[in-house]
Amino acid sequence: MRTDKKYLSDTFPELTIAPMKNKFDCLVIASQYSGAREVFDLLKQNIITGTAPEIHQNKAILECKSAKEGENLRIGIFEFESLEELCKTDISEYLLPQAKIYLMLRNPVWRSFASYRKNREEGKERSSFIEAVKWDSSPPEVGLGPQNTRYIIAGKYSEGIRSLLKQTDEHELQILEYEELRRAPFKILQELKESLGLQFRVSSEEIALNLSKQKVAGRRLGIFRSFRHNPAELDEETAKYIYYTYFKRDIEEAEALLSTSFTSWKFAEKALDGSYIARF
Repeated sequence: MRTDKKYLSDTFPELTIAPMKNKFDCLVIASQYSGAREVFDLLKQNIITGTAPEIHQNKAILECKSAKEGENLRIGIFEFESLEELCKTDISEYLLPQAKIYLMLRNPVWRSFASYRKNREEGKERSSFIEAVKWDSSPPEVGLGPQNTRYIIAGKYSEGIRSLLKQTDEHELQILEYEELRRAPFKILQELKESLGLQFRVSSEEIALNLSKQKVAGRRLGIFRSFRHNPAELDEETAKYIYYTYFKRDIEEAEALLSTSFTSWKFAEKALDGSYIARF
């Protein structure tokens, strides 16, 4: 007897085949070190939730109390090794009909440096950053070193964005920049609350005060960990080299796809003294 889902649903329409994947009212999507973990902590600590958060490897689920009485909203926070994984993931299967999508993006130069720092701290990386990037992006046949650090590929966003747009053209897609989360966490939290119809645990004034005392995106909060920005370890010339060599064209493609501008990721024109000024 055939038991595949299509056969059963066609032959016995009264049967309901339970979906294998959770459906969400909102998805937050990011590559590693791009803010998914910080958003999780921000929501978990400040929004009223109905049940304890669920964490499954690179996915977290929050069931939040809606501002509408008696309703809950399911928020999924997905962290991918790189956005290219979106080309192999059917995101639409996770979305309810009116679901909203937030795509977290980070300056790819600093995203790659955050990944490098973690590997250094864990003893997996002994090279300088510039050396590690060159090894990471070299063809496997060169045999220079490990090929799975993904410092560069995880910072190339355009292909993943292109795939996401095709899959979710019926859903609202909004961009959240990691740099803005660092600068103004309460602003981001307030936008999420109002857009999704969530409820704060305490007054907005108290939350704003608490967040002003801590740099949410630069510290470990709860179960996740991020790394402090240390400009002394990534000099301007190295950042400029990484930007122009590996990321400039991809950033321009991402801007065209999203009809936006990532000005803060770019280097300004040369100053009179011949230096470049990167705005992070």
